[in-house]
Amino acid sequence: MKNNPQIIPPVNPEAPLSPEAVVPVENIPPPKFKHSLWYVGGGIVVLLLVGGGLFAMVQKSKTTLLPAQQSLTQQSTLSPKPTLPRSKAPGIVANIVTAKGIDPKTGEAVNPTTIFLTTDKRIYAVTTLQNAKVGTKIEYVRYLNNKFLDNRSMTISKPNTNNTSFVWSLKNSTATRLVGEYKLKLYTNGIFEKETSFTVR
Repeated sequence: MKNNPQIIPPVNPEAPLSPEAVVPVENIPPPKFKHSLWYVGGGIVVLLLVGGGLFAMVQKSKTTLLPAQQSLTQQSTLSPKPTLPRSKAPGIVANIVTAKGIDPKTGEAVNPTTIFLTTDKRIYAVTTLQNAKVGTKIEYVRYLNNKFLDNRSMTISKPNTNNTSFVWSLKNSTATRLVGEYKLKLYTNGIFEKETSFTVR
């Protein structure tokens, strides 16, 4: 018998070589990006942390002051207290007394006292001066029971003036004085010199 030769069909390069190699397109599993997403997410978190740390460092460097700067800032917020120099008393007012009258020739006190009645017509405050130049200003401030009552001033107009006086007179015969403790402070050219006190009862 004559053997017929076996015909082998040509291989189609586009056809699968075996049934196992054929995988339906719709059944192809998606690429495994799970681990890749973790890596990407972790990288983003690291970048955010690093960026936030750098931003905080920059902000801190802008607001942080050195100790010397901090002390200067605190001192600048404090309001400075006024420290005016104390003026030395000129020593022009040597003495001051209160009295019910004065000698019209010398200006000296007559019947000096610190106790007065509400009906006393006049109360004098007599000051003894020394080296008072023309133009010197003598001023008093009077208090009644530690409350301001009034103030007046005079200016020396004659050389070699040894005595000056302030007088408080009742307005009329029916008027009376306020009862209480009086305090008198004397100033020379605005500088405190002496003080005295008297009582009306």
